Formats: sequence, structure tokens, C-alpha cells
Amino acid sequence: MNETGIRPVEFKVLIRVDEVSDQSSGGIFIPQHALEREQMAHDRGMLVDMSDMAFSDWKGRKPEVGDKVIFNKYAGSVIQYRPKDNGMHRYRLCNDKDICAILEE
Repeated sequence: MNETGIRPVEFKVLIRVDEVSDQSSGGIFIPQHALEREQMAHDRGMLVDMSDMAFSDWKGRKPEVGDKVIFNKYAGSVIQYRPKDNGMHRYRLCNDKDICAILEE
């Protein structure tokens, strides 16, 4: 799942952030500067990698690679990665404690 080559260390996790739509629900296009702000504030994504130490002190169900999660807004470092196919994917490298919930579908 982790195509970036970035391997988290200590208590870090790597989350692929869900993309924010460039249109509002009413069909209006959102300007680029506002879209970037919305993307930074977005708080949902998929856990793609974690260090061996991540979640070691948690009790109960621990997030696993592939889980959809909710994380703290503005948490961690933003990483942009362009795979060979096309497009740009955004990731967050943050602490395991920044994950607030697991989304069960």
C-alpha cells in the first residue's frame, strides 16, 4: 500500500489523506488558494504505513494498515507524492496519538 518509500519511525504513522472536491455541493468551483486551505484542514484518510512502535501503548482495538481513520486537523507533516501513473497524492506523517477514530464501513 505504501508506494512513497517513506517508512515511519518511532510512534509515527503515514496517512493518505482523502482528496477534497474542487467543487462545492452547489457546483461552484473552489479557488485554488481556498482548496489548499480546505485540504490542509481535512481530517480523514487511510492508514498506509506505521512504525513498529506505533500503537504499542494503546489499549483496545488498534488501527491497522488499510483502515479509514479520522485524525487531528493540521496534525503532522504534509507530504505530496506524485506516483508514476499521474495525479498528486497528499499524505500526513504524524504521531499515532493524532488518530482520533477508526471509520468502520
